[in-house]
Amino acid sequence: MFAKCSGYDTDLSDSQWQKIRKFIPRDTHYGRTRGTDMRRVVDAIFYISVNGCKWRNLPKDFPPWQTVYRYFVLMRKKNKWQKIHHTLYREVREEAGKDGQPSLLVMDSQSVKTGKNAAAVTRGFDGGKKVKGRKRHLVTDSLGLLVDIVVTPANMHDTKGGMAVLKKIKNRWNNSKVKKIIADKGYRGELLRGFVQTYFNGDIEIGQNHTSPAKGFVPAEKRWVVERGFAWLG
Repeated sequence: MFAKCSGYDTDLSDSQWQKIRKFIPRDTHYGRTRGTDMRRVVDAIFYISVNGCKWRNLPKDFPPWQTVYRYFVLMRKKNKWQKIHHTLYREVREEAGKDGQPSLLVMDSQSVKTGKNAAAVTRGFDGGKKVKGRKRHLVTDSLGLLVDIVVTPANMHDTKGGMAVLKKIKNRWNNSKVKKIIADKGYRGELLRGFVQTYFNGDIEIGQNHTSPAKGFVPAEKRWVVERGFAWLG
């Protein structure tokens, strides 16, 4: 199948499909009965996500790209992707012997370049990294699993971006169990520390990378998992 030509098998297994099929928008029952195979639609969306091709270049063994794109947008508007992620996140943590909610979060940011066609309002210049584009504010748990993310113009300060993504997490878990957040020096300051104390009744720890004469560069303990998350995104 075309979905496997790139070396990535993006087709859902039966067990994977059973986990997410309940999140698929139901047929409205207005007009003609839906004839589209929604499992193949999701396979196609994952193919696009993994391979990064244009919608118009979707292989012909999937449903028409217009149909796939329409359902992708519909599921985004209805927050279906977010709900799928939140459900699977809890399951993965519980399978690893952890509580469904983390008590420790790890946070960092990454500035990335954008194309010239990106909307100007979504772009900015990060003077420290010398990057014009957007900034990803990423939060993981101690396992390195993605908890949440906010994307801002690259010129937004880490403190403001950090507060934005932490607000999303607080809204997701009203009775949050988070007690500590580990971040790098870009998140120093009483503003964010006070925010974490108010919203989570927790504390923020500023980790530092260091250089050892014997080992060279040594990543900060525990904080390396968020760096791995950026590597996965890349």
